[in-house]
Amino acid sequence: MAICSSCGGSGIKRISEQRFRTCHDCLGRGVLRPVASPTRSTFPARSVVGSLEEGSEKLKEVVIKKAVISVFAK
Repeated sequence: MAICSSCGGSGIKRISEQRFRTCHDCLGRGVLRPVASPTRSTFPARSVVGSLEEGSEKLKEVVIKKAVISVFAK
């Protein structure tokens, strides 16, 4: 985690002489968390959400394959 460069680690930004706001970059924490993009779902495969995501991935593959086949058939 790195210190927020926008607020300097305080979590509060000075708007004017008497006005302050929560830092939107670090959400008032003062530190920036690295954004991790998971390659697979964060839900276990046995959960309802996990099985729905697996189903949607399979459906996407089928739709793409059918689209490619129909393009080559023309």
